[in-house]
Amino acid sequence: MASLHKRAEVPALTFSCKSLVLTKINDGNMQAMTGQNVHSFDMFDEVACDAGIYTWDIVRNLVFADSAVAVLFGLDPDATVHGLPLEDYLARVHPDDRPDLAKKISDVIVADIAQQNTYRVQGKDGRYRMVAAFGRAFRDHSGSPVLYSGIVVPMAEPEDEGLRTH
Repeated sequence: MASLHKRAEVPALTFSCKSLVLTKINDGNMQAMTGQNVHSFDMFDEVACDAGIYTWDIVRNLVFADSAVAVLFGLDPDATVHGLPLEDYLARVHPDDRPDLAKKISDVIVADIAQQNTYRVQGKDGRYRMVAAFGRAFRDHSGSPVLYSGIVVPMAEPEDEGLRTH
């Protein structure tokens, strides 16, 4: 059955963000190269539709997120759009990844640098899925961190290819 959605023709591009480089390759896929790892994902069919945006109000400890983040983390989209405590999101991160992620977030805020990392999150179905996250803290005029915003992108995993539903 033919797809009803026409794939957009986009010129080749490279996006670089410190140690991360996203490169569009001819077949519409994206490759994310972080250090020694190369991650490929279909930018137009899966990643663009599934990527989520969030903003953490650090002062009030509320993370506001769109429905894509809610789905990735197995949370209620109506609740995420109105804000949930950071701990609700961290509880959905794989226990082995949680300490490193918490430290990374702290380091990013203290050093005033951009965040780039990967970790596993648990969906409503109980399965863990690898995501790539990119974000940074924003400071008020006095220099205090007040907001932390970013994007979470699901990463294609070979064992999940046949299990994904759209």
